[in-house]
Amino acid sequence: MRETLKPERAAEFDAVVARTPAKHLVYVILDWALPPDAEESDAATVGRLRSGDFSGVRDGGGEPVAPTHPPLDEAEGEVAPAVWSTGFPMGSKTFPATIEGIRDALDEDRRAEFDVEIVRTPGHELTYAALRWGYPPDDLAEEDALIAELRAARQRQGEGL
Repeated sequence: MRETLKPERAAEFDAVVARTPAKHLVYVILDWALPPDAEESDAATVGRLRSGDFSGVRDGGGEPVAPTHPPLDEAEGEVAPAVWSTGFPMGSKTFPATIEGIRDALDEDRRAEFDVEIVRTPGHELTYAALRWGYPPDDLAEEDALIAELRAARQRQGEGL
């Protein structure tokens, strides 16, 4: 996308994408990728894509494109969260779900790595990249260890029966 835009539009695109919650990125990028007259020339296809039906759409490598999340129902006031919530109990931890939020949370070296990866990541895979980068590695390791402990305790209880 960025390569097809004039510099001032590319800066606007980057700013919009940086503030967009990860769950909604593919739809924002779709709107930027569609030609200005797309809706007038093929309203059915544009409507199908905006509704989350990407059947027949392939990425640059020929792989099928599928959104990670359905589109937001903005008529119902639905908004994509700017943070992910997880943890034990559910929701006890939050971490950024926008590119801007992730950049703010990373140190300088990791931010540079993140920026390189994000620029190369296809739009339909940005949700996964944001989730992977936004989730603090120490928290993930801590939760993985807790899950391993719970599984081990459950197995010990099962063996004792």
